[in-house]
Formats: sequence, C-alpha cells, structure tokens
Amino acid sequence: MKKEDKERYSLTLEEGRITLRAYTFRAEKGSVLHSGIFSPELASSFVAAVVAVVVLIVFAFATKLRLYHYIIAALVFGIVIPLARLFIFKEPYLETMIDGDYITISLKRPLLGKSIRRTKKELKDLRIDYKRFEPENPDAIAFVEKIAAQHGTVIPGFGEVKEFYDLVLDFGDQKITVLTSEDKEDAENVMQKLMDYIK
Repeated sequence: MKKEDKERYSLTLEEGRITLRAYTFRAEKGSVLHSGIFSPELASSFVAAVVAVVVLIVFAFATKLRLYHYIIAALVFGIVIPLARLFIFKEPYLETMIDGDYITISLKRPLLGKSIRRTKKELKDLRIDYKRFEPENPDAIAFVEKIAAQHGTVIPGFGEVKEFYDLVLDFGDQKITVLTSEDKEDAENVMQKLMDYIK
C-alpha cells in the first residue's frame, strides 16, 4: 500500500458495520492547473484578500482610511484564510457504510452533500475497474517541463502515465465508484473487506 493511498481513505470496522471514507473516488486525467498550481490554500488566500479589500472599501466610504483600518483588514485576512479552508474549500469525501441490510453512500462536502441508500439485495456486483490515462501531447509536455525548469519549478506527476483501479458498486441501474487507488492490491484488499460485510 502506498503512503499516499493510506492518507486518501480509511476503513472503520465495527460489529455488523463497515465504513469506508474515501478522498479519491474519481479517476481523472487531471490538469496542470490543478496539480501544479491550484490548491485549496491558494483559493482561500484569494477569498481572504477579497474580503479584506471589501472591508477597506467599506471603511473608505465611511471615513478617511487610517493605519488601524489597514490593521483591521490584515486581521480579517488572517482570520478568513483558515475559515475559508475549513468551510468553503474543505476536501469532499465519499463515505460508504454497510450496516445490516443496507448500503449507504454519502458524498460529504461543505455545500450540496448527497446520500444514496440501497439494500444489499440490490447490489449486482462489487468489482474493480481499470483505467489508464496516457499523455496525449508529448511535445507540449516537454515544452511545459522546459519552461517550468527554467523557473525552478517542478510539476509533480506532470506527463506521466496514470493507472487507476476503481472499486465499483454496481446496482444495475446505477454504478458508483467508492474508491480510486493507484495500487491494485490495495483496492483488492478493500474490496475483500467490503465483501465480508455484504455476504
């Protein structure tokens, strides 16, 4: 099991119930922006900066700006960063709970969470699907890597072949990926533990 995968999901075993909490439940090609530049921390900083500027604008309309107004805006900036990270840009996860005769799959995220509850009898198959993403434009990859190297930046995983193993619950009318892993053996181990509770 890769260290990254251990951090990307957790299994909780209780008497008669198993809960899988997965932070990786989609196999995607990804993008340079997402993997190399964008982060929830950066987005939180942008939100905090906007809020701080709005506070300064409100002060500017009300009175002449003084040093303490800038200090208040700086404090607002510092307070909004962790709040935005916790409540706006919190990483979503998928929680799959097998308890008794029911399987409950819940998408947990700050806004618009979703939950599905099905019976074990409705489950047609529990399987692992394989996906492979290869770079489509090697010349562009080489160019971007060259530019990044000139700026002293490395984009982790950029241009590499990506292989994923999706753990899928197939209900016939609905197929739900509950875990995505880059390690086949790891996905198989999780599948076996879920099967023990489905029987």
